[in-house]
Parts: sequence; structure tokens; C-alpha cells
Amino acid sequence: MESAVYTPMSDLKDATLDHRRTHGCGSQPVVDGAQLAAWAIQAGARSAVEIGTFLGYSAACLANAGILVQTVDRDPVHVALAQRHLNERGLANRVNCMTGEAVEVLADLPAGEADLAFFDGMEVSVAEIEVLARALRPGGLLLVSNVKLGSEAAEVREFIGGWQPREDGEVLFAVKPPRAS
Repeated sequence: MESAVYTPMSDLKDATLDHRRTHGCGSQPVVDGAQLAAWAIQAGARSAVEIGTFLGYSAACLANAGILVQTVDRDPVHVALAQRHLNERGLANRVNCMTGEAVEVLADLPAGEADLAFFDGMEVSVAEIEVLARALRPGGLLLVSNVKLGSEAAEVREFIGGWQPREDGEVLFAVKPPRAS
């Protein structure tokens, strides 16, 4: 069996930072896309759900590692740019980019099928973590970027407290237990 070769996406990370300055939005790429892909691979992820597409950097890093990604962003400009970047890299067939409010869009996904759930938005909310938790299979990995932002960060920690979460800087990790809600 042929193993996947990971290609760095630093140009896409740079494009996201440039877009942030020109578009005036808060889009911020995950600090290290290769590390994100490594966490996903280590967790045995073959499918992922993401909130916060921006320009597709995280989704591209995951797709480049062979993971199928469902990603949602409320900004249609971001979704269009992400689709363009994914097409340019030959990754569009591994990523489904959706536009809308994450809680509404992801509510239609099948429950318990994702191996990885990734929050990569600006301010985490309990409602977003609930919809990611619903999509995540038991034993799946939840990653929450920007965990210290937002007025509901403490409530998010409480919601996943039974998942034995751990934090590494701005990223929170938690494995969904077999009987979690």
C-alpha cells in the first residue's frame, strides 16, 4: 500500500494572513497545519468536520493527509476562496465546503460518523461544540482552536469536562467517550 506524502501548505497560510489584512476579517490560520494533520493521523482520522473554513488552510492540510473534510464558514467570500485554493491544489474532491451558520448546517450531518471534529472559528460557543460532538463518533478527537476566546469558553470546558480534555496553548484536545452526549 502506498503511503500519503504530506506537502506543506505554507503559501496558503500566508494567503490567509494576507487576506486578513485586506478583507478586514478576523481569519486566522491554525498555527501549524502540519501539526494539525499529524494529530489527526495519530488519532486514526479518516473523516473530519470543521467549523471555520476561512481560506481552507486547515481543510487543505487535513485533506492533503488523506482525510475527507466537511467544513463550514458563514462568509461566502471565504468559502469561494477556499474552494479555489483547494481546486488549485487538487484537493477539492476531499473537501466539502459549506456556507452558513455552523450550528444549522452541521445539524444535517449524520450523527457519530466523524473521526475528528475541529473548531477553527474565532470565538467558541457551546452550541458549536454540541453540534461537533454530535457529529463525532465515540472515541473520536475534538480539537478546539482559539479556546481562550469568547464569552462561552468556560462553559465549553464544562461541557466536555467528562471527556478528560487537555490544553496546549490555544488548542484544547478531548476524546469523545463511548457514551458521551
